[in-house]
Amino acid sequence: MIKRCDLPSSLAEFDIFASLDADALSDLANRVDIVRPERGELVVQHLDKSDDFYLVLSGQLTAILISGRGREVALGEMQRGTYFGEIAAIGGGERSASIFARTPAELARLPGRTLRALIRDQPGVAQVLLGDMVEKVRNLTQRSFELTALKLADRLTLFLVRAGLEQSVLVEGGELRPAPTHAEIAAQVGANREAVSRELSVLAQMGIIGTRRGCITFFEPDRLIQHAHDMGDIDAS
Repeated sequence: MIKRCDLPSSLAEFDIFASLDADALSDLANRVDIVRPERGELVVQHLDKSDDFYLVLSGQLTAILISGRGREVALGEMQRGTYFGEIAAIGGGERSASIFARTPAELARLPGRTLRALIRDQPGVAQVLLGDMVEKVRNLTQRSFELTALKLADRLTLFLVRAGLEQSVLVEGGELRPAPTHAEIAAQVGANREAVSRELSVLAQMGIIGTRRGCITFFEPDRLIQHAHDMGDIDAS
């Protein structure tokens, strides 16, 4: 659990604040509230008009959109060292997605007006923020292409490869643990839970992966990696 006296050093770990000196970090820490959502708790509501900016001090969160029929589409995952809420903080208007805590988390909540002042007065903050937003646009463009052009089996392969690389377990016998639920995977790849379950079963029957509660084991990761390369996925290299 982060103590308030430790906040300046914790904030200094975020790339967006790397250019701030000790005095600026101490002043920033005094403007921050610490929020501790529990697992499954809603942090930000889609279409809400709040403009707070959040930094993830610990835990994991998911950004999702929910259709009128209740279908969830995951937009991204967040963990320690990342942030969210910059769109509303900078541009105002309604929230572009809902944010849920996947695990118990600690967040630093910063008023939108404070972030806007930092962008105005601290060129280093503005530069990092702009670079991050460009990268997010690129990722969303790639995701839009995959949802349009690739079949579910291909999207699932890319998901497994990326998840394995992210956790450094994409090796023979490596275990993705804790593995996301079939529903969570479905939200990431733009499908329903039943379809994801079927495709995972196919991969398991082929001996490429093994599945059990809370764990996906990579038996033949090279086949997944080759498939990703064949699709031209640069993130799998």
